Amino acid sequence: MEAKTRSKKYSQEALLEDGSMDWKGLDKAACCAGVAGDATFDRLKHPEVRYEVTDHCNAECIMCPRDLHKQGRAHGVMNLELYKKSLDEVAALGARKIVLTGFGEPLVDKTLEDKIRCAKIKNLNTYIITNASLLTPQRAHSLIKSGLDEMRVSFYGMHRQSYNNVMKKLDFDVTMANLLRFLEMRRELGGKKPRVEISWLIMPETEADTGLFKEFWEPRVDAIEIWKPHNFGDGRSYRQRHADPSLKRGCGRPENGPLQIQWNGEVIPCCYDYNNQIILGNAFEEPVLDILNGGKYRLLRKAHRERTFGMFPYCNQCDQLLPHADALIYTNRHNLPFEVAVRLSNTDLYDLEKDAQFNPGDFSQRYAEGLVEPQKK
Repeated sequence: MEAKTRSKKYSQEALLEDGSMDWKGLDKAACCAGVAGDATFDRLKHPEVRYEVTDHCNAECIMCPRDLHKQGRAHGVMNLELYKKSLDEVAALGARKIVLTGFGEPLVDKTLEDKIRCAKIKNLNTYIITNASLLTPQRAHSLIKSGLDEMRVSFYGMHRQSYNNVMKKLDFDVTMANLLRFLEMRRELGGKKPRVEISWLIMPETEADTGLFKEFWEPRVDAIEIWKPHNFGDGRSYRQRHADPSLKRGCGRPENGPLQIQWNGEVIPCCYDYNNQIILGNAFEEPVLDILNGGKYRLLRKAHRERTFGMFPYCNQCDQLLPHADALIYTNRHNLPFEVAVRLSNTDLYDLEKDAQFNPGDFSQRYAEGLVEPQKK
């Protein structure tokens, strides 16, 4: 691998003093020395890497803190060549699944299909999360032909008024037509890829439509899931945020991934950090293993292991540290108890707390059959 040049902004010294950590009452040198002997990463533990191909979005959904994101950080689209180099690196480190979505709409990225094809050449599973409003017939055809494996669609509202009120700047009729046309095109092309999952959130604006959502979409797509909304870090307040510290526990993400690389290469702990408030390094400027084994990432893992979240204030206020089994309302994707399901990465169903891969035997029969490759004629 060719050498990378790291800017001063991403040196460990700078990252430890960038304002994302609270050193009050702590001896920084002693804290850093205390994690220097921690186990070293020599490959990815969680075989999934998430690439934020862009943070741009054509919608302003009410549950999504895009209002706080507009001035929160720089915006852009991930450079294709930098992505390719990074993909080579993470594949060599054990990546098997690539999620091409972060805090943005991936279909805004005109090189998305190229990025999918690059991953498929390396036999990597590919996954996107989209609002499907830009899923024109031409784009649908190119996505299917690119080899995309899975597509999760956020669809909140089963009538024009409810949908347009929640998914602002989008149009119910356009998105509905896009999705139905996509499913028909997939059938015409004789395949079962990409798998399509439709996601629903129960909010005051959508609750009355929930039964209709289930009735309409469950027979048509490979899976549906119904959730209560989360806070998106500090962006919203749908769930309890602060509580008795004894109720909090580490979410598993700093220890077990997945690796989250933003459009400009910055590595952050997880997708809830929509404004890159905890920067751990830059994967376009330094080796991934250097980031995973860096002092700041080690301290973040220690804070989660020992429940000393105060060192990282952004983590300390996150709803993911509190019990939230009631957040999942319905899924036909798998048969796991909800208290187990909410511990999982919703992309590859990796158990983030127990560091365990998903057992395919826990898929529902419907979804498992959908994952079987069609016979070639």
